[in-house]
Amino acid sequence: MKKRFSITGMQCAACSAGIERTVRKLGGVVSCNVSLMGESMEAEFEEGAEARIVAAVRELGYGIYDYGKVPEKRKRFTLLVRFFLSLILLIPEMYLAMGHMVGLPAPEGWLNHGLQMGITLVILAVNYEFFVSGVRAVVKRVPNMDTLITLGASVSYIYSVAAAISDPMSHELFFESAAMIVTLVCLGKWLEDKSKKKTGREIEKLKALAPDTVTVEREGFEVQVPLSEVFTGDVVIVKQGESLAVDGVVLEGHAFVDASAITGESLPVEVGEGTHVASASIIASGYLKVRAEKVGEDTMLAGIIRMVREAGASKAPIQKLADRISAVFVPAVLAIAVVTFIVWMCCTQDITRSIRFAVSVIVISCPCALGLATPVAIMAATGHGAGMGVLFKNAEALQKLATVREVFLDKTATLTEGKPKVVHYEGDGEGKKIAYALETKLSHPLATCIAAYCGAGYEAQNVEYITGMGATGEVNGVKYLLGNERMMQAFGVKFEEFLEGFRSLSAEGKTVLFLSDGVRVLSLFALADTLKEGSKEAVGQLISLGCVPVMLTGDNEAVARHIAAEAGLPPYEASLCAELLPEDKLRHVKASREENDAAKRTMRAAKRANYFVAMVGDGINDAPALKEADIGVAMGSGTDVAIESADVVLVKGDLRALPKAVRLARRTMRIIKQNLFWAFFYNCVGIPLAAGVFAWAGVMLNPMIAAAAMSLSSLFVVTNALRLTLRK
Repeated sequence: MKKRFSITGMQCAACSAGIERTVRKLGGVVSCNVSLMGESMEAEFEEGAEARIVAAVRELGYGIYDYGKVPEKRKRFTLLVRFFLSLILLIPEMYLAMGHMVGLPAPEGWLNHGLQMGITLVILAVNYEFFVSGVRAVVKRVPNMDTLITLGASVSYIYSVAAAISDPMSHELFFESAAMIVTLVCLGKWLEDKSKKKTGREIEKLKALAPDTVTVEREGFEVQVPLSEVFTGDVVIVKQGESLAVDGVVLEGHAFVDASAITGESLPVEVGEGTHVASASIIASGYLKVRAEKVGEDTMLAGIIRMVREAGASKAPIQKLADRISAVFVPAVLAIAVVTFIVWMCCTQDITRSIRFAVSVIVISCPCALGLATPVAIMAATGHGAGMGVLFKNAEALQKLATVREVFLDKTATLTEGKPKVVHYEGDGEGKKIAYALETKLSHPLATCIAAYCGAGYEAQNVEYITGMGATGEVNGVKYLLGNERMMQAFGVKFEEFLEGFRSLSAEGKTVLFLSDGVRVLSLFALADTLKEGSKEAVGQLISLGCVPVMLTGDNEAVARHIAAEAGLPPYEASLCAELLPEDKLRHVKASREENDAAKRTMRAAKRANYFVAMVGDGINDAPALKEADIGVAMGSGTDVAIESADVVLVKGDLRALPKAVRLARRTMRIIKQNLFWAFFYNCVGIPLAAGVFAWAGVMLNPMIAAAAMSLSSLFVVTNALRLTLRK
């Protein structure tokens, strides 16, 4: 059987990898896949193995629950409080440790050492979770970043206590180093944890689309029932402004339905008897009686919810370099420290000197720079990104966006405005006044659009809407028609002089309406969803950055073809671009990711092996694809569900922010790599120095200098990261 669990307490990729290794070794377990960012685990196991899996995960120190049933915790608040408490205590600790160096009055001897010992112990106690996690990870043979923190801080403190007892007047102590280690890393972990997206919110947003109560017709009466009491075959009544709770067929009535949440159609769709309608569609105007064919978990909305959940859980987290090497770094440092102690003991028989060199090795290899290399750069980048209208939800999004290759773009409200607009008019001012008179008497979206375009006009009487055609009415005693070509044909109106314009406009996917006096056509209106300002510029910039933009839309082929050409997208492909349902968009994104995965396995030397797939959208129908993509990018003007499903949000809904985000991501990754290089280079140079390799030349580091070098290493990392805020 297969089951998904929620996992809490994971800090890095080493944590998720350790859980996977442990669970896979259990008897009866077929497979195990842990998602760090999804904070979940999907396992396939034989009957009776579930209890062993739960026990093993809890024994490692992590929480495990049925999926979606995690008790709420105020983790980020706790980390922040711990940081500020540590920082407040660190100030007097630094004064006691280094005040004498700059001539400040400070107590000496036992009083100084006792105060430092007590303050540092309180700081370590405030951050006890690092030590619990670090020790447990070593015991379970899955060392992580907490192991390095525990090692550096505890050895620093223990050595300082021993040195203070042996020499009350010694200044070769580094209590402040132990305190600084946990304080800075606490800050780094808070920043990293803050950037993680909270899973599950988008699911609740999707569920909210289904109404709590539904109006059904039973025994000739309209009754309100809970959604759970609607069954297949029930007749559901939906009025203007309400949303459909079922998938079904219209039995009676006529309405304009906004199905953009499901299909991505830019304009409300006119439906009548016999038309199939889907859940989550909103009645823009009109009234419908619908026979329920699919209810509950069988509806299209429920299917989208399942896809969002599955795509979110299956997304693999990025493997941070620092986490990947931590398993070998910790034993390597310990081994070097032990070797250093043994060599110096054999050479000098001086236990104090030997311990000092061994401790210097451990202290100088403190993981502060390693731990801060990524989160400080991420903090600087996310702050700078927010200032230009780009919100990054996590560090993975930044790293993947830096090497994004394919960018799938939704059309409606992403490339386009997402609402109808009169884009072409043929006729005179009189025609506008007559059209205004007719359309102001109607409530459907196209009528509202034309009335807004015309601005002002006459008064109309006896206005009547003819389903699927248009409107008729009297203006100044004359009967006029305003509708599509079917209406003109039905009333025998000739429109030869407008025929060429009608054909060319229709070929571009525009909706064409005619105004007639019953004999001839007086005016022509063409309506369409227009390209957003800046969309063409954004597409051009993406191409210049080496990205391949591709449009995915639920709209019809003619509209898609025209918008693709207008936006400057690569040549249109009918099979890829238009008339797509949410599962179709998801399939295209998934296929592209699988192609990249195959390239990583077979062409590791190729650039493509480092490329990722992005999906940009704004609607509910885009949510599954946003989750499936390596990087989901939501327009800030879009639905809450799309925003919650995405990794990056373009706050102002301006697509031009996307190439800016790509540039920022690339610059951020360069700085992160510089920081990581420095952290490792520093250790490669500092550890031999601390071990006394160059003592023959008079070059040695005592623990105090090693602690100062560690602090300077962290300062370099922070300063380098802050360069991100200096460039516009």
